[in-house]
Amino acid sequence: MTPQQILAEIDHLRRELAIAADDLLSAAEQGLALTQDQPLDAEAVAASFHRVLAACSFQDLADQRIDRLLTALSGRKAPPRPDAALLNGPALAGEAGLNQSAADALLTR
Repeated sequence: MTPQQILAEIDHLRRELAIAADDLLSAAEQGLALTQDQPLDAEAVAASFHRVLAACSFQDLADQRIDRLLTALSGRKAPPRPDAALLNGPALAGEAGLNQSAADALLTR
């Protein structure tokens, strides 16, 4: 990665983290507001907190991207991952799973 690519990735990651934080706050506020309604709509409250849980997944993805950037900046080769066997996801017998690069591309716009 070039320094310009690394800086662009950091900027993109910073914007995505801000969006994730906004999503977390919005979903939590919505969940709290829903608890005031009578009768309580448990499905709406659960949906709000499912949004909170989904938004929390940003942390793992952000950490992976930061690790990749640090590796690129240091010029060293990435260490082997202990979960490397899991990176291609589930697949039916005899079929290839989704590779990690394709999955990352879906999540990084």
